[in-house]
Amino acid sequence: MDGYWEQFKTPFLCFAGFSGVGKTTLVERLAARFREENIRVGYYKHDSHRFKMDKAGKDTARVRDAGAGIVAINDPAHFGVLADNAFKQRTITHALEQCDCILIEGYKQSPFDKIVFLDAEGKLPIAADSKGIRAIVHQGTGATEQYVERGIPLFHRDEIEKIFDFVNGHFKSCASPLYGAVFVGGQSKRMGKPKFSLAYNGISGTEIASDILNKFCDKVFLSSRADLDMSSLGEIKNAERINDEHIQLGPVGGLATLMGKFPDKAWMITACDMPFIQAEDFDIIFQQRDPLRYGTCYVQKGRLGYEPMCAIYEPKFIVPLYEAMSRRDLSLSRIIGELPFKEVKVNEEDRSNFMNINTPDDYEVARSKREQEKEPS
Repeated sequence: MDGYWEQFKTPFLCFAGFSGVGKTTLVERLAARFREENIRVGYYKHDSHRFKMDKAGKDTARVRDAGAGIVAINDPAHFGVLADNAFKQRTITHALEQCDCILIEGYKQSPFDKIVFLDAEGKLPIAADSKGIRAIVHQGTGATEQYVERGIPLFHRDEIEKIFDFVNGHFKSCASPLYGAVFVGGQSKRMGKPKFSLAYNGISGTEIASDILNKFCDKVFLSSRADLDMSSLGEIKNAERINDEHIQLGPVGGLATLMGKFPDKAWMITACDMPFIQAEDFDIIFQQRDPLRYGTCYVQKGRLGYEPMCAIYEPKFIVPLYEAMSRRDLSLSRIIGELPFKEVKVNEEDRSNFMNINTPDDYEVARSKREQEKEPS
């Protein structure tokens, strides 16, 4: 069994059965349905036999036989990679985790979630009490009452739409728990003081943001530099502080710290200097969250920029995040733009909700406006 699947952050489902029961045909038809729904599906074939993808005498075969550990070939529309086992985990992870979900053919003896096929006589390829059986596909023959009694969903192999709905629902149900974080920043040169202390109607922007996130998240944290004195802020209820482990990397470093500490959690984040952000703005991305993508975020009209500080980042975002950090790419918006995110349009009348406060003049305008909003009409 390939152990790296246990740490995989893209949901997958195995399709297991004897040879000739229709596994590949069903997976093929499911792949077509996922494509119709604009869901990027990956396929992985677990072959217990040795396979060959090139003809003897071809350039790639000759160089591979000579000892190359990785051989890659591409044309204008495709590419292929053959690699030794030593390169398998990294190669497969980087390739398949870019998909939204993965259909695996094989691994019937694994504990992973699987759909199991009965043969023409109604026989299972594994013990009926094996771990991970989520559904059974039959051919209309054999005794299936025992599975019904155990509450295992049953599908005829030609019930493609029902099977697709089940598989798609299974993938969606694999959504990771959601944690929240308010990025408190530090000493702002333009503002002249830490932004976390800016208050509106007597309440700090940090506390306002934390209260909003607590409506949607299991836990909320304050992401901060380790040397930042936040004692003037007082206690923020239902919020823990986490110090950045990646120094002077801005929000990228803060998010990398959070995801590194809790790699199995998704993150809803915001900043302490967005006084007009509303709970409704977060409720929209919460409701429209697509856990099969790298994240869910707002995009301005015409895709002219993303709003990275009112967004959800799924666990697999940690891979491109760390890669970007290693090359000193510190723009979350730019990283988002290179990945498949669920994009939520910003309504023109709501664009001011995402405004940041950067100067004393900005703050005075925002503070005055928030006070006027509180006054009775």
